[in-house]
Amino acid sequence: MRRLRRIWPARIPGTEDMSSGADTASVGRVPEVLIINGPCGAGKSSVGFECMEVLEERGIPAAMVDAELAYFHPQRGQGEDVAERALAAVWAVYRGEGIDRLLLPRVIEKPLHLDLVRRAVPDARIQIAWLDVTPELNAERLRAREQGTGLEWHLNRAEEIRRNAGNDFADFRVDGSRDLRTIALDLLARAGWV
Repeated sequence: MRRLRRIWPARIPGTEDMSSGADTASVGRVPEVLIINGPCGAGKSSVGFECMEVLEERGIPAAMVDAELAYFHPQRGQGEDVAERALAAVWAVYRGEGIDRLLLPRVIEKPLHLDLVRRAVPDARIQIAWLDVTPELNAERLRAREQGTGLEWHLNRAEEIRRNAGNDFADFRVDGSRDLRTIALDLLARAGWV
């Protein structure tokens, strides 16, 4: 399995001029955010990493922030304010490095989730792709991934997300039952990134 190059920022926002060393041709472009939405176990993270492979192979600068893998404790309320500040801080670093495309695997099931992204990545063109998987395939993937009490929670949560977000928070739908490369190529083509 290929591994993506991990690029860690050499500077922290606010500690120096963020534009030094950045690809200024890219910085002037309108940022684009491609949210990969779907229920728990649909493959949002896996598809996001495969999209990054495709983009890297084609020399297209992009970053990915997997919002589904960010956890902290204790949280106040649902933690949206912290999530927004964290995404805004990370985006500032990537933007300062000349990145204008952001892949964001995460669940968007309420208007406030989308508003969080809009505030964290201001003036961006945002598209939402829904990963379509059958409930049976979704459950199979979750059973392979989760153990213990987490399995039942994820199975219930996947169905809740499907009910709440499946029809309301998608600019386009992608068949998530195919191999990762095919899904990634389809998703990126439909978003206009490749």
